[in-house]
Amino acid sequence: MRKVRISHVPVYACQDCSAYELVPSIKPDLVCYIHSLGEVDSRMNVSFADTYEPAAVLREVLSLSLDSVQEIQKQCNIAFDDRINMLLDLYRVAKIKGDSVWIAEIQTRLRKLTAFMKIQKEYLEYCMN
Repeated sequence: MRKVRISHVPVYACQDCSAYELVPSIKPDLVCYIHSLGEVDSRMNVSFADTYEPAAVLREVLSLSLDSVQEIQKQCNIAFDDRINMLLDLYRVAKIKGDSVWIAEIQTRLRKLTAFMKIQKEYLEYCMN
């Protein structure tokens, strides 16, 4: 019914024809997010970056007003590496505490970040060629 506007959803965009396509690997997470919204009675704006960590990291980088694809790629690498390192530190603490639920959550977050980082690098390399 088009009552919900979801921002910060990673897409592939064509500079020539203005077409865009959802990054395939995030579709399951986006579908899950849409279902979590439930029935919506009025118009609302939400951010996918609030629940999908790779989109949050990407949003942070893109808010930096960078001038070139190379700068964006460099900052993406730094931001994703920093987030992964933070999660690895948290994983160590969760492992010490023996918190299996927390460990599983961190592993899921790490999988999503590393998968998205790989896709993002491939896409930026393609754009530079």
